[in-house]
Amino acid sequence: MKISYEGDIISAPPIIDEVTPAAMIPFVLAGLTAWLFWTQVVPRQLRGLQVAFQTGEKRYEVHKVTSSVEDVKNLLSTQGMRFGVTTYLFALTGALILFFEFMTIRLGLSEGYHALSLAIGLCFIAVPAVISSGSSLGAQVIKPIGQGKATLQDSNIWRSYSYVLLTILWMALVLALGLVLDILDVPSFRIFSICTFVAFAPAVLAYGRVLGSSWQALRQSSQKIAKGEASPFHNHKPNAKQQAIALIVNINLIAMPYVALNTVISIMALSISPELFTHSDRVLELPEYRVQSSIMEEGGVLGFALIELFSFIPEDGIRVPMVSMVLLFLLLNVALIGFLFVYEVARILFLDVQDVSGKGGIKLADSRLLRAERSQQAKVLNFCFTGFAGQSMLLLALAMITFWDSSFLPQGDQCGVWENSICNVMQKDSLEELTWMLASGGQVAFIVIWARSRKIGSSLEDISFDASMGEDRARMSQLEDVIYLKQKAIRKLVMEDEWDRALKRIDSVIEGHGEQLEGLDLLRKTDAMMEIYAAMGRWDDAENNAVSILALRGGREAQIARLMLVAASLSQRDLAEAKPRLNMIPDDDVESARLQWFASLMQPKKRPLNSTISSLLSMDPLTKRNIDLVKRFEQNIATSTLKMRNTPSDRMIILGDAARLRLEGRSGEALNLIERFIKKNEINNWTHGEVVRSLLHLDEGRVNTATNIAEKLGSNRSRHPHLRSLLRHLESRGETISASSEPTGIEWLIDSGLDWVQAWPYRHTVAPAPAMVTKDLQKHAWGANAWIAHSAEDTLDKAKSKGNNGWKILSKYKDEKNLPPCLFTHLTGIIVTIGGMPVDLGLPGQLNLKAIRNAGLLDL
Repeated sequence: MKISYEGDIISAPPIIDEVTPAAMIPFVLAGLTAWLFWTQVVPRQLRGLQVAFQTGEKRYEVHKVTSSVEDVKNLLSTQGMRFGVTTYLFALTGALILFFEFMTIRLGLSEGYHALSLAIGLCFIAVPAVISSGSSLGAQVIKPIGQGKATLQDSNIWRSYSYVLLTILWMALVLALGLVLDILDVPSFRIFSICTFVAFAPAVLAYGRVLGSSWQALRQSSQKIAKGEASPFHNHKPNAKQQAIALIVNINLIAMPYVALNTVISIMALSISPELFTHSDRVLELPEYRVQSSIMEEGGVLGFALIELFSFIPEDGIRVPMVSMVLLFLLLNVALIGFLFVYEVARILFLDVQDVSGKGGIKLADSRLLRAERSQQAKVLNFCFTGFAGQSMLLLALAMITFWDSSFLPQGDQCGVWENSICNVMQKDSLEELTWMLASGGQVAFIVIWARSRKIGSSLEDISFDASMGEDRARMSQLEDVIYLKQKAIRKLVMEDEWDRALKRIDSVIEGHGEQLEGLDLLRKTDAMMEIYAAMGRWDDAENNAVSILALRGGREAQIARLMLVAASLSQRDLAEAKPRLNMIPDDDVESARLQWFASLMQPKKRPLNSTISSLLSMDPLTKRNIDLVKRFEQNIATSTLKMRNTPSDRMIILGDAARLRLEGRSGEALNLIERFIKKNEINNWTHGEVVRSLLHLDEGRVNTATNIAEKLGSNRSRHPHLRSLLRHLESRGETISASSEPTGIEWLIDSGLDWVQAWPYRHTVAPAPAMVTKDLQKHAWGANAWIAHSAEDTLDKAKSKGNNGWKILSKYKDEKNLPPCLFTHLTGIIVTIGGMPVDLGLPGQLNLKAIRNAGLLDL
C-alpha cells in the first residue's frame, strides 16, 4: 500500500537541467548535517565497544575497547579507517542531498529536482553501494589469513587487490546474468531489479549472517539491560539512557524473526498463487490506497492483513499514519538495522560472540587481536561502514523515491534531458521491485542463519562471560610481587642459561594458585610462555601469547609484548604485518630501535632510518656486532674480530660464530674460540656453551670426551632443550641414554618423536632444520638463516648470487649426516634483546646487500 497526502496522488516534480541558487541549498544542508552527524552522533554511538575472548572452557572475558568519545575519535582517525570513513560519509551525504532536494520542493523553494543534485546524490550513494557489495563479498569469500596463528590477517597488499578483483568479477557475472535474462525476453524493468539485487546480494547476505548468528547473545544482553540489570557484557548497572536504548534494541530484536518469517511466508505464497491476495472493496475504496503489482510492496502477508484491519478505522488522520509506520518498518527493517543500528552491528562484530551464540557468522579478526591491535579494530569498524552503510543507504534512498506510490519519481517528459537515458532505466516498477527485493533478501538471510543458530545459542546460559576480570586483574597486579614472592622473571632465567629453573617455573605457573587468583595466573602463564617460546625461536607461538598478553592487559602496560609482536613479524619475514606494529613501539628505546633497523635491512629502499634511531644505534654495542655480522655475511667470513663481552647476547653471537666455523670444517678453531672466551671471563656455569663444546669434541672425533661432558650436564640439567638434543644425538650413536620426555613441550621438534619434517618451518621460525629433506625445508632455511649455506667452498656466494632462489644450493644437505650434528641449537643470525633477553631473528638470504650499503645501514 502506498500512501498519499490529503488522499491525492502527488504529481512528481520535473527535473530541471539548469543550476539555480536553490540548487546549492541541498549541498550546504547535506554537508552540514553529515558533518554534525559524524562529529557528534557517531563517536557517541561507538562509545563502549567491547570484545570477548575465550580464556578457558566455556569461559570468556569481556573487555572494553572504547571507553570514551576521545577513544572513538582516535580510532576513527586511524589510517586503516580512512576508506571506511570516506565511504560512509559519501553515502550519508548522497542520501541527505536527495532528502533536502525533496524538501526544497515541498517548501516551495524550487519548482523541481535539479539534475546536478540528483546526479551527485545518486553517485554518492551508488559508489559506496558497489563498495559495500565488494567489501561484503571479500569478507565472506576470502578466508582470513592465519586462523591457526596470530596475524593481522590483512598483511598482504594483494589481499586488497583481491577484493577489487572479486568485485569486478562479481559485477561481470551480474552483467552476464542481464544478457541471459534479455535473451529470455524478461521485461526490461525486471532485468534491472534482478541484476541490481544480485549485484548487492553479498551485502544482504552479510547482514543476515552477522545478525542471525549474534541475535541470541544480543537479545539476552539487551533484555537484562532494559530491565535495569547488569548483563554478561555490561557488568555495571545501566543508567536510564542505557536502559532506553536497550529497550529499543530489544523490541527490534524481538520483532526481527517475525518480520523475517513474514517475508519468507509471503514469498512462498506469492510463488504458489499470486492472485490469492486481493484486497476487499473496503480497502480499494480508501482514497489513499493504490493497487500494487505485488503484496511484497505492502509488507507481505502481514502488511496485507494489517491494511485490511486498519481499513476499519474511519478517521484518515489516524489510519494513514498507522499504516505508513507499519509498512515502513516491515519494508525497511533491513535498512533500519544497517544504518540506524550500524553501531549495533559494530558492537556485534567487536564482541565476536557469533561462535558461541550462533552458527554461520562472519569472523573478521581474532578477538584477542581486536583487543590488542588498533589496526584490527579499524578493520572491523571499516567493514561496518563499507559493508553495511553503503547498501543500507541505497535502500533508504530507494524508500524515499518509491514510497507514496513513487509519487516523487519523475517519469516521461518530467525527466527532461534524462528521459531517454536514466529515466528509461530507473522506472517505477523496477525501483519498487528492487526495494522489496533488497529488504526481503536481508530478512530471508537472517531467518536462515537465525534458525541454524537456535540450538547453539540455547546453551549460552552455560557459558561464563566475565566483564569484571580486567578490573580485578588490575587491582591484583598491584599485589603481584607479594603474592608470587617477587619471583625472578622467566626471561631473566633464560638470560642466565637456567633453563631447568625456567621450566620448573613454567610447571608451577601452569598449576596455578586457585580460583581466587585465576585471572592473575592466566596472565602470568601467558607471559611466561611468550618469553620461553621467544627464547626458543618459536615465534608463531610467542606471537599468539603476546597477542593474549596485550588483550589481557589492555595494551598499555605490555611494552615487552609489543616488542614480541614486532620481532615475530620480522622473524616470519612478514613486513606488511610488521609495519603497523612498528608504529606502536617508541623510537627512543634501544630495543625498539634495533627492530626498526632490522626492518630497514629487509626493505632498505622503502624504510630509511630516521635520525633519532640512527643516533641511538650508533652508540649501541650490540648493533655494532649485528652490523659486523652483515658485513661478514657479505664477505663470507665466519668469525668476528670484535671483542666479545660476557653478556647473554654476545654469548649467542660467539656460539653462532662457532657454528659457522663448524660449517667450514674448522671445529678445532671453534673449540679454542669458546674455551678462550670461557677462560678469559672466568665462566663456571654456561650449559649452552658446554653443549657446544661437547659437539665440537664430537666433530673432532673425541667421542668419549663429548659423552662425558653431556652426561655430566645431564645429571642436573636434563631439561635444558639444547642439551636434550645433544643427548638424543649421542643416543642415536649408541653412546648414552637420552633424557626423559619434556612435559611442557619446550624442546626441539626433532627431539619430540613427532614428524619434524612437516612441522619444522612452523615451529622453529629462524632455525634451519637438521636436514633439508624437502624443498619446503630448503626454502625455509634460506629465509630463516642463510648462513646455513656457508662452507669451506664458495657455496654461500653462489647461493647469494641466486637471490630468492639461493635455497636450491641447499639440496645437497638432504641427510642429517650432511651437516654438523645439532647445528640448529647454536647457529644464530641477527641478535636483538627484548626485556634484556637476547633473541635470534635469523638472517634471510634475500637481503639486498647493495641497497643496504647505499642506505647507510652499515655505517652507524
